Amino acid sequence: MLAERLHALVANTDADAGQARRFSVHFVALTLTKIADGLIDPKIVLSWLLSALGAPGYLIGALVPVRESGALLPQLLLARPIQRAPRRKKFWAIGSIVQGLAALGMAAAALLTSGVTAGWIIVGCLAVLAVARSSCSASHKDVLARTVEKGTRGALSGAAGTIGAIAVFAFAAGLATTIIPRDTGVIAAVIGLAGVLWLIAGSAFMTLAEPADDTASDDRYALADLITPLREDREFRNYIITRGLMIATALAPPFLVMM
Repeated sequence: MLAERLHALVANTDADAGQARRFSVHFVALTLTKIADGLIDPKIVLSWLLSALGAPGYLIGALVPVRESGALLPQLLLARPIQRAPRRKKFWAIGSIVQGLAALGMAAAALLTSGVTAGWIIVGCLAVLAVARSSCSASHKDVLARTVEKGTRGALSGAAGTIGAIAVFAFAAGLATTIIPRDTGVIAAVIGLAGVLWLIAGSAFMTLAEPADDTASDDRYALADLITPLREDREFRNYIITRGLMIATALAPPFLVMM
């Protein structure tokens, strides 16, 4: 009953119990991860934390490259194993749980260590988190397409993103007004909270009723097959180059925080 009410509220349409439950699982998991992502933002939150802990500048500067490359590059290797799996929710669920454990590791490092030691541990945990995130990114849209009816997926993603944005804005406002103290212990607790949210999201996603994909292929592909579009599709290649040149907008914030 609760799932059906949530579906009607978010999607503005009725659904049977099974559809409503699948919709609700996606909505809860996605909302929790959106909030967790904002609470552990490497550009601002982790950059400030490492600065406060006395970590060297080269580790602070490494936060964004580690996060972005770790979340994107492994998708090339994960895409085929995910496509071959008859059920793919485990890739998302396990990825979310690993992200949660990595975030808890960061929180522990912030509470128990400082300086270069804290910097290396947090950057290392961030690398693990980023690779786990790549598993979620590579599998989510496929699972969403096979478990949530067309016409409601946009409403689901939009509502989850909106709630996540509101929660993160409230967190930022709390820091700006010092309602939330800018203290390493408090920020470590916030990062720990993000870890718990990821763990809950992953556990909830494992309950998703995902049908088996009978079209899953056992074909083997070489890595070269995955990068063929870069060589043959000019528009796609130009798009990738343009996005690559825009990376400066992501690299700059940690240095602004250090200043």
